[in-house]
Amino acid sequence: MKIITVTNLKGGVGKTTSAVNIAYSLSTKEGCRVLVVDADPQANLTPFFVRQLTGKTILDLYKNPANVRSCIYKTRYDRIDIIKGNTGLREDDVQNIGDLGTALRKEYDYYDYCIIDTRPAFERITLSAIHAADTVLIPVNMDKFCRDNLNLVDDMMDSIGKSNWNIFVTKINARSKSQRENYEDLLSRHDYPFLETAISRSADVDNALNLYKPVGKHKSKSVVASDYDELAEEIAGLEV
Repeated sequence: MKIITVTNLKGGVGKTTSAVNIAYSLSTKEGCRVLVVDADPQANLTPFFVRQLTGKTILDLYKNPANVRSCIYKTRYDRIDIIKGNTGLREDDVQNIGDLGTALRKEYDYYDYCIIDTRPAFERITLSAIHAADTVLIPVNMDKFCRDNLNLVDDMMDSIGKSNWNIFVTKINARSKSQRENYEDLLSRHDYPFLETAISRSADVDNALNLYKPVGKHKSKSVVASDYDELAEEIAGLEV
């Protein structure tokens, strides 16, 4: 099992949207068995996969990492299981930064991928998810704040010794001159590990979000569904 944590210090870049759609595309297009983990105290990822919010959650996992298997639930998708989020999760519930990774690796033989969604803050909960990851994915918007954002991410990854991380662009508009200029400027001034696949801007994303569905489930012919399928394929080819 490869553990992938989706994170960023900046909100609104599509972390949860990407975690949902990457998991879905890995399961449907790559034929993988996927475990999704909702490590964001807002628990926004959970309703995309299960309607029943009762039972054990990630909070129970942090309290007793040895019983990780009892925290895993089937979802509405055949090859995707979930560790549900909990809005009561607090930073001091993470007693040991390494507990999440240790717990998840007990399930190595069953799943191909584990996708962890996080909050936009590098505090104990998110750090535990980053620590657990074989690779970290950073979704970004190509706006005027992108460089400052990535400088902070780069500094944080360096400070915690995480060298295996990649960036992908979300909400891209092929006709946007400012986005092209920002992207070209970043590539010329920095050696950031950008993936080749970018996710298009489309109303299909908002419509799917409103229905708590992956874009590929809501509208399989959408350009965004195709983008996430291509991203999943690229992720599957990464060395971790």
